[in-house]
Amino acid sequence: MKAGAPTVLMITPDYPPRITGGCALSCRLLVEGLRSRGMNVDVLAFNGDIRDEITSERGFVRYLPHPRREVLLQLNMYAVKAMKGLNKRYDIIHVYNCQQIPAAVFYARKNRSKVVATLNNMVPVCTNPSNFEEDECTACTPLDTLACAMKRKGGIAMKAFMPFHWAQFHALRRYARDVDMYIALSEETKRYYVSSGFDPDKIRVIPNMFDPAMMGLANATPRTEHKGTKNIIYTGRLEVEKGLQVLIESLSIIDRKDIVLYLVGKGDYTEQLKELAVKLGVGDRVVFPGFLPQEEIARYYALADVFVHPALWPEPFARTLLESLAFNVPLVVSDKGPSSRILEEACLSFRSGDARDLAEKLETVLYDKVKANEMRAHGRIVLSRYSPDTILTKVEKLYKEVMAK
Repeated sequence: MKAGAPTVLMITPDYPPRITGGCALSCRLLVEGLRSRGMNVDVLAFNGDIRDEITSERGFVRYLPHPRREVLLQLNMYAVKAMKGLNKRYDIIHVYNCQQIPAAVFYARKNRSKVVATLNNMVPVCTNPSNFEEDECTACTPLDTLACAMKRKGGIAMKAFMPFHWAQFHALRRYARDVDMYIALSEETKRYYVSSGFDPDKIRVIPNMFDPAMMGLANATPRTEHKGTKNIIYTGRLEVEKGLQVLIESLSIIDRKDIVLYLVGKGDYTEQLKELAVKLGVGDRVVFPGFLPQEEIARYYALADVFVHPALWPEPFARTLLESLAFNVPLVVSDKGPSSRILEEACLSFRSGDARDLAEKLETVLYDKVKANEMRAHGRIVLSRYSPDTILTKVEKLYKEVMAK
């Protein structure tokens, strides 16, 4: 181990090879990057994978159960039990994703460890995080948070579960105040947490890094030209908060038959999106390839004329933004959250939820070659700011700061 480097335990509900979102890939990149710099990092992955533990010179990855539903109490009980079973003290417990902060704080108190938490969602801030609105949610009373929880989509069983979820939320929020240092993925995310009462002096902004493997795929995958068609791509989870219904509606507004939309991924909203496409008369121009490994996703990036990130909630920092830049694809993003600030002139921004505004921006990128090429050129500049070396150095600096407290 590198002299003076802290020992780190990473706990997360999402880790490859089983992937449910960008969190898994971001966590793996961080773990492997820190190990490459001589740091010992063990991983407890509570994703329900039954594969054998993976061990290396610099640490292990141990796969553990995950409750069927996002039951925070059970998820944290699993984590405490697993950490006790390690019989090992770590200098730093790093929670990647926020759900298991209580377990990390509880364990750290007994073992004189420090706790770092990556704030890649709004779970400690809002009981219905996919509907988070800064102006409305940062001053919520306890009754407001209960009312918001009851608005979550679902049947009778989900509604009955919400009071318990509300109680879990307040326990998580209380424990979250005892974290030694937070990592916010964007300035906007830091602002949301500070507005909700979190200590600004304990939050450092460290964004996602690009994936060198995806860069390699981009360099190895030639641009695919499809004469006669313009291709729009989205990759990620197919959920209502992602705003894909707005994207499909925008396709129906554009009076052109040469546009094809590829929605790459899976999620609970898939069937509703298919039905919407048919209802709006664009069912033959919306393709659902399903969930694909990175190697196959690369083919869709290679044929894309534009990538769309139509989020309805302020996602802290979508990995797909960096993936699109790696493939030199211009982007159109909603004005919800940090995406447009991150991308600068590499994107056009539209009003979140406004299908007509999105349609106008798509037509600009698809049919104005000069503008699209300007966006591609700026994208290369933006991407260079998120190299693994840059981001890992910032994380190491934060670890040193935490250990010096």
